Amino acid sequence: MEPAVYSPLQLRELFHLEFLRWFGRKVKAQFYAIKGGANLRFFYKSFRYSEYMDLDIQGVTVSVLKETVMKILQASSFQDAFKPFGIEKAVPSEIKRAKQTETTQRFKIHLITFAGEDLFTKIEFSRRGFKGEIIVQPVSSVILRAYKLPPLLVPHYDIQSAIMQKIGALTARTIIQARDIFDLYILSSQYKPLKEKKIKMSKALAKAGENIFEISFEQFQDAVMSYFSLDDQSVYNSSTAWDEIKLKVANFIDDLRREYA
Repeated sequence: MEPAVYSPLQLRELFHLEFLRWFGRKVKAQFYAIKGGANLRFFYKSFRYSEYMDLDIQGVTVSVLKETVMKILQASSFQDAFKPFGIEKAVPSEIKRAKQTETTQRFKIHLITFAGEDLFTKIEFSRRGFKGEIIVQPVSSVILRAYKLPPLLVPHYDIQSAIMQKIGALTARTIIQARDIFDLYILSSQYKPLKEKKIKMSKALAKAGENIFEISFEQFQDAVMSYFSLDDQSVYNSSTAWDEIKLKVANFIDDLRREYA
């Protein structure tokens, strides 16, 4: 039987998953949470792969986090875990040049494949406070089965928090990002209103609704669709599909505004 062939996006995802497994053995779940695109991918059925992985963290000093992450990245058993997938080694960038502050710690990694590819990724930790409700759940078994990986429990933001974060990003960024619109599209069909957990962002919701239609299909193609599998690209590779996504998100935001009114 021929060995499975994984795309560059899948190899990055595999690396992120295994890093989370090792990191969870060193740091207690109450101190960190995965967020952003990886959160949506691992827990909310998003088919957009993430090139990078972002986490919020608290209760762990800069020096302890730096030492913990570097020990994981440099461990021979951690490195060996990727060889069956075609990754010869994971090479962290020079830590002295990486951003290591009280608010942000960034770790850049090059995944060198046996085929000679150099796949860049990064893991970034933020200490700007937890923004929402954190829950501990297993990563989607559909994703884990693709790599034949065992179950993995990870702390992450619940769906109400993920929606609030995406609406905040859609309104606060200097440059509007197509991925924020697409991520709300993914979340919209999974959201169930909870009386005790309303999306309390009336002003932000109004601004977000205005920003949705500022993004063109070409921007969606460049910034989002390139992180889909080839099968999903074939489905969404049209301006009509992008218009439908924007309309769905606009209606979702209108529903949220009515819910909060």
